[in-house]
Amino acid sequence: MKKLALIASAAFLAAAGPALADEWDFMLTNATGKLITKIEVAPAGSGTWVDNKVDAELNKDGKVKPNGKTTVHFDKAASACKFDVRATFEDKTNAVWPNINLCDNSYVTVAFTGEKPTFKAN
Repeated sequence: MKKLALIASAAFLAAAGPALADEWDFMLTNATGKLITKIEVAPAGSGTWVDNKVDAELNKDGKVKPNGKTTVHFDKAASACKFDVRATFEDKTNAVWPNINLCDNSYVTVAFTGEKPTFKAN
């Protein structure tokens, strides 16, 4: 009986594994004045970029118009809260907004002050 309970518990945990993955998301507002064609997220300073997991029902092509919004889906690193966000624009340039605390903030607005990437998170 104990063996059966142990097997059932192991099967439940194996099936629940994907549901226990640390998939996170946040709402990104594009205040850059440029069309964003690609968004990537990496643990701060790592340079290990992972593409946004685009939700096809909400944003079919993954692009974010100026003043537009999109939900960014990514896998959260085990112990990291600070992430870098990189956007690639229609003109093939890109910009990085470093050290955004995505544990405490669900809304991020990316912009430029002059030519410097700036963000507001809340």
